[in-house]
Amino acid sequence: MKKIEYSGMRSTIGEYIHLASRINPPFICIEADARWLIEFCSQNHFTYTPVLLKIIAHVQKKYPIMNAILARDIIRKKIFLPEGVDISIAMEKKHKGRTIVLIPVIREVNTKSIENISSEIKYLSKLPFDKMPNIKWIKLLNLDPDFLKYVTMRVICQYPRLYNFFFGTIGFTNLGKYGITHFYPLWINATVFGIGTIEEKPVARNGHITIAPMLYMTIAFNHRILDGSTASEILAEVKRTIEDENSYDLLE
Repeated sequence: MKKIEYSGMRSTIGEYIHLASRINPPFICIEADARWLIEFCSQNHFTYTPVLLKIIAHVQKKYPIMNAILARDIIRKKIFLPEGVDISIAMEKKHKGRTIVLIPVIREVNTKSIENISSEIKYLSKLPFDKMPNIKWIKLLNLDPDFLKYVTMRVICQYPRLYNFFFGTIGFTNLGKYGITHFYPLWINATVFGIGTIEEKPVARNGHITIAPMLYMTIAFNHRILDGSTASEILAEVKRTIEDENSYDLLE
């Protein structure tokens, strides 16, 4: 029987998911008509990800709680609301013959243009594993035994500045290219967006049945910070923004 080493980066990811599974169990799904998203991206030569990141940052202005960090203020836990919207995105990298998922953080998405966000994502996607941001800290963590990795991550999550440095404020992962529809994005942030594929399907529009490109989306959320009703409002607002032709003029 062949053996595959379970240590280093793979083990670190395992402990991260172990911690995330204790933080973000609830999730909610929705579908959005993506015709204006597709048209906007096509006209401006953007992929969907930077535009969706900007939409999430735009919605955050109405719902600041989605950007929250639950951490300690010396002794007691408090909910911190950073001004910057720092979105961590899942990104695959090759490392020692394996495909590893890293989560680099796109800082200050709320203040950047879609073009700048797009350029930053492209730059990060081309970087080799050893050149990724914060990789020296990740490599140090990889050297720890499993139980210590988990404890270290728990400690990081107790301090808002450390938390934000490593994990950002909002999570984002896009599995649409694999044809995935609904899925549960297991992550540490208070709100995590999982983006599925865009699928043409029959929908009712103005009393008539038509074929529309529907985008599948999920939000996972920390129930200690926000309720299901608030998470539902946030996801519904993201849907409304995607479906509103005029909203794209507000994103730049």
